[in-house]
Amino acid sequence: MVALILPGPGALLAGTLPFWVALLMMLAMTRVDLGMILARAFRPRRLAMTLLFLAALMCGTPALFMVLAQLSGLPQGHVEALVYTSSGPPLGSATAFCLILGLDAAFALEMTVIGAFLAPLTMPVVARFLLGDAVPIEVGEMVLRLSILIGAAAIGAVLVRWVLGAARIQKNALAFDGAGSVCLVLFLFPLFEGIGVQILSAPAFAALTLLVAILANTGAQIASFSALRLFWGRETGGAGALVWGNRNAALALASLPPDPVLTLYVALYQFPMYFTPLIMRPIVGAPR
Repeated sequence: MVALILPGPGALLAGTLPFWVALLMMLAMTRVDLGMILARAFRPRRLAMTLLFLAALMCGTPALFMVLAQLSGLPQGHVEALVYTSSGPPLGSATAFCLILGLDAAFALEMTVIGAFLAPLTMPVVARFLLGDAVPIEVGEMVLRLSILIGAAAIGAVLVRWVLGAARIQKNALAFDGAGSVCLVLFLFPLFEGIGVQILSAPAFAALTLLVAILANTGAQIASFSALRLFWGRETGGAGALVWGNRNAALALASLPPDPVLTLYVALYQFPMYFTPLIMRPIVGAPR
């Protein structure tokens, strides 16, 4: 809320959003052994399940959202924002949400890591296929931007693990939690820069945007949990639901030219995202 109403820090951090997106991804990847995650994911049976799940997540969901948005008569800006953000990988914080709610955090972590590496290939193709010429940049340029962003995060994570060592990182887990929290706060300031003025200038449009963000985030979690728990049970089904609804929406902002509607949507998307542990606790039947 402070980031939304306090203009000063946002102006100082203007233009740094891609840096904070990459840094947050790097901190999340630093906490895990990427080699072990990838080795486990590439077992034939596991790989088939992972690719099927992520295809539904990052390709099927944008198509479904676009159809529903068009049938609902939403403005084109909202249609595009839904496609861009729902084609992104799961949010890194979804793993922490799963730990809070007693869900399968290992599953969420695996989907987050593999989804991040697939994003440079899937996001541009899905956006171009669904939105056509409405996408403001070429597929190749978007692939390059996403590859640089995610590649820098992965390389940074590997270097940090190599320098510090896995044991030291594990020993100082709270320090890494603190660093991630500080970065998450600083990330909000450039993201929210000018959003307060935008909301005041068009409150009805902002309210509609917030409603769309809630439906795309919380609505997707509730709907997917209802289906996934029948096949995978509460813990894994709940983890699948959390990654289904919580996406790294800021990747779209970092890889596309500035767009006021997309920026407003991603900013307001933070509210249902941050409230996920509170909202989903009774739904997934999390223990106290």
